[in-house]
Amino acid sequence: MPKLFPARKKKRTPRIEIIPMVDVMFLLLVFYILSSLALKHPMGIPVNLPAADSSESGASQQPIVLTVRPDGRYFLNKDEVQLADLGGAVEALPGGLAAARKTNIVLNADLTSQHRYVVAALDELRKLGLNDFLIATEEK
Repeated sequence: MPKLFPARKKKRTPRIEIIPMVDVMFLLLVFYILSSLALKHPMGIPVNLPAADSSESGASQQPIVLTVRPDGRYFLNKDEVQLADLGGAVEALPGGLAAARKTNIVLNADLTSQHRYVVAALDELRKLGLNDFLIATEEK
């Protein structure tokens, strides 16, 4: 004779699977490491800077970075510009020429750049009335 009420199956206790959580945490760690490495050079193109004992780090405003490469190429922040178009590129920045006059311009010239390239860039910026320049160096 069959039973009218079969015995109840033992209820399975819930448990938390840890392996997917570890995978997610690993991906977050990789993302954090890669994004923090990308913040090393937030502005400008990396070049070999000369060293100076009196170099400072940090600034109150976001500066305009003018990079001069050894081959005579110019970069305004991270965008390549021609020397003749440097004035227009500065005027096209957010805030225009008025904002550029209120902020510092960081000259990020490579250690092996020829002096004539640096002087030509400074001359173009001075034609616009920009006279506050900082020269980027590395700490010794």
